[in-house]
Amino acid sequence: MNNKIHNRVIPILVIVMIVLSACAPNGTGGNTTEAQVQTMAAATVAAYVNQSLTQTASGPLYVVITSTPEPTATNTTAPILPTLTNTPNPTATLQPTKTAVPIPCNAAAFVEDVTVKDGTAFMAGEKFVKTWRIRNIGSCNWTTDYQLYFYGGSQMNGPSAVNLSKTIHPNETVDISITLTAPGDPDSYTGKWMLRSGSGTIFGVGNNAPLTVVIKVSKLPDPKDANTVYDFVKNYCKAVWKTSSGTISCPSSELSFRKGSIMRTYAPILENGQVDDEGTLITIPDKGSAGMIQGQYPAFTVHDGDHIMGLLFCSSGMNKCNVTFEVLAREKGTDTVTSLGTWEKKYGDSSIHLDIDLSAMDGKDMIFYLKVSSNGDSTNDYAQWMAIRITHP
Repeated sequence: MNNKIHNRVIPILVIVMIVLSACAPNGTGGNTTEAQVQTMAAATVAAYVNQSLTQTASGPLYVVITSTPEPTATNTTAPILPTLTNTPNPTATLQPTKTAVPIPCNAAAFVEDVTVKDGTAFMAGEKFVKTWRIRNIGSCNWTTDYQLYFYGGSQMNGPSAVNLSKTIHPNETVDISITLTAPGDPDSYTGKWMLRSGSGTIFGVGNNAPLTVVIKVSKLPDPKDANTVYDFVKNYCKAVWKTSSGTISCPSSELSFRKGSIMRTYAPILENGQVDDEGTLITIPDKGSAGMIQGQYPAFTVHDGDHIMGLLFCSSGMNKCNVTFEVLAREKGTDTVTSLGTWEKKYGDSSIHLDIDLSAMDGKDMIFYLKVSSNGDSTNDYAQWMAIRITHP
C-alpha cells in the first residue's frame, strides 16, 4: 500500500467513526430512517476507502461529511473561572533616611524693622530710636547677659553694647532698641549690629548676618546762634586742612591719632559724657612732638562788631588729651599771619569759652586759620571746636 494514501485514510476512518457514534440514537429503538442513513454513509465511506487503497493518489484526499447537529445543550455546570495570577506587589523604593539637623544654641531670625526703615532721611545731628524685632530660633534662652553690640560701619553715636532687658525663650520675639544720632555730613550711612551671648558667642540673624540701620543725612541744621554771619562748622570742608606731614582730605575717612584727622558732628560728647546738639569740629593732630592740624578758610569780609565765638574742649573719655587751640588771621593779599590767641586745654580742665572781637579788621578781607597742636604724645588728643562761628551780636 502506498504509505501516503495509508496515512491519509486512517485519520479519515477515525473521523467517520466519531461522527457515526455521535449520530447514533441513545436507545435500541432508534429511528429506522436514521439507521438507513448511517448505513448508507458507512457504505459510501467504505467505497471511498477501497478506491483509495487501489489507486495511486494524484492529489489530496478529502472526505466531506454533512450532518444536522442537534441543539446544543445548556451547560448547567459551574463556569470555569479564569486562573488568577498572583501579581507580586512592586518592590518599594527605599528612601534615604533623613538625618535630623540639630538646632544650634544661639540663632536668631529677623522679623521686621519696627522703626526707621532703610533709607529714612534725617537732618545732621538729629536723634532717633532704632528698633529691630527678632525671634529666638535657637535652643537656648537669651538671658539678660545677652547683648546687642556695635559690629561695624557708622556707630552714629550709639552705645558700644546694650543688654537685653528680659529673658527670651526659644521661639519668642523681642524688640531691641538703641538711640542713635545722624552723622554730621549729608550722605548715606549704615550701622551694623550683632548679638553676643553671656559666654561671648557672637551671632547674627538668618545666615549669621548683622542687624543694620541704613539712613540718609539730607540736610544740615542752622546754627543755634541766630546772629551767625559765618559758620566755620558748616563750611569746614571749604577750608584746606593739613598736618605736619602735609595736606589731608576733608572729611577724613576715620579718626586717627597717628595721621591726624578732621571731622564734623552735630552731637558732640562733652567731657562729662553729656551729648550736645551744636555743630562741632573734631580736630586731631598727627603723631609726634610737633603734631598739629590746621584749617585755612576762604577770605571773609569783616565788619565792625563781628566776633569769633565758640566752646573748646576735649571729648569724654580722652583722659590723656593735652592740646593747644589757636586762631590765626591773615589779610588777603599779604603774607603776614597773626595769632589772635592761644588756649591750652588738658582733659579735666574747664571748657574754654572763646570770644575774639574782630572790630579792628573792619572792612578787610581776612583769611582765618583754626589750629590745634599736640603738647607731647598725641594719644587721646581729641580736640573739639563747638559752635565755632563769626557772629555779630
